[in-house]
Amino acid sequence: MKTKKALAAILCVLMIFVSLTFGMLTAYAETVTLDDTTLGLDIVSSTKGYDDNVWFIFTPTTSGIYTLYGLSSNTYGTEAYLFEKTEVNGKKTYTQLAYSNGNPNYANYEGAGRRQFCLAYHMTAGKTYYYAAGWNDETKMKGTITVRHICESYDTAQLVSIVPDCDATLTWYTGGRWETNEAGNPYYYYDISKIIQNMSLTITFDDGTVITSNPGSSDVGGYPIKYNHNQSEVHWYNSENPDYTANTLTVTVLDKSVDYNVVIEQGAMFTVKGKIIDSYDSSPVSGAQIVINSNTVATTGSDGCFSFPYSPGTYTVTIKGSGIVKRTFTLGIDAQGGDKNDHTSTPVSVVTGDYIADDIINGRDFAYIKRNLSGADYTKAKTMFYDTVGFCADNYEPLVL
Repeated sequence: MKTKKALAAILCVLMIFVSLTFGMLTAYAETVTLDDTTLGLDIVSSTKGYDDNVWFIFTPTTSGIYTLYGLSSNTYGTEAYLFEKTEVNGKKTYTQLAYSNGNPNYANYEGAGRRQFCLAYHMTAGKTYYYAAGWNDETKMKGTITVRHICESYDTAQLVSIVPDCDATLTWYTGGRWETNEAGNPYYYYDISKIIQNMSLTITFDDGTVITSNPGSSDVGGYPIKYNHNQSEVHWYNSENPDYTANTLTVTVLDKSVDYNVVIEQGAMFTVKGKIIDSYDSSPVSGAQIVINSNTVATTGSDGCFSFPYSPGTYTVTIKGSGIVKRTFTLGIDAQGGDKNDHTSTPVSVVTGDYIADDIINGRDFAYIKRNLSGADYTKAKTMFYDTVGFCADNYEPLVL
């Protein structure tokens, strides 16, 4: 009985501690107002914050772009974060929206130091936001930073245009994966991250305001950027392909959208052929995935063979699939093409029998065989364990292959 009471007391203390920790942000946060220059950040002596930061709460009454920046002659660098709070099933989560550890436009803000934060973001009226500000080097926390909060512009102007700019292109049948559409036909699904990482946007308002984002930014002047495409229905191709229509990436800011056509360079491509066999009895392995640069480029058929187009070079290839112990090897794709890229006469062997899918063969796989296989499948699997793996029913140590 005493033990149970002790455990209950410990659990009660833990619950109180957790509640206090999650409540610390709200308890110590101060309300920030516009043009407020009375708020000082002295992290050395401050007990206002969580995680060595001072926290501020702000709820705008009018939507617009708001900026929080530091004013200090101190040479030590500062940083600031912006969060929003969501609550699902009673659990609170703080999601980071923006971050700043320097002010590239310091001269525009009363001579604020180059290394002081300047965090600008578009905020929605009536929504509560959370700032966290402090030093960005825990070994150099000295002096006081005065914080100022201003509104750059209210949402009185209307967005009239979006102009995307990107010098990146995609390469035919690389940087993506093969998919199958509803009609059962294969198509190549391109990864658009390369385009987004190199794209900048220029937006113009009807009052003449022009804002340009940095390449790869998730927002332009605090306005979130959304990217959408529908490759599953309208497949992307090189412009010289007879099936080409458009490689449309739709970019949206506020209520405006613009279509950007992604350029796919054809380049030199060569067909690579090969075959995957079982290391135990040389039988073909179907369903094996051929993976290059984390992308599945082909899957073997019932005859264990695969074929896919790829650009010339030397690549690290991984073979994986259901029941297969992953195998990695180097593949050279010859620029002369032809038979030089046909490897079906020299099959790649893999070890099968990894029923638990942990890339080792051990007692757990043997237990699976005993419980789930029967007939010829059971006989083959059991024989493989004894003949190839040297497995003993009393040995449950992992046998790494």
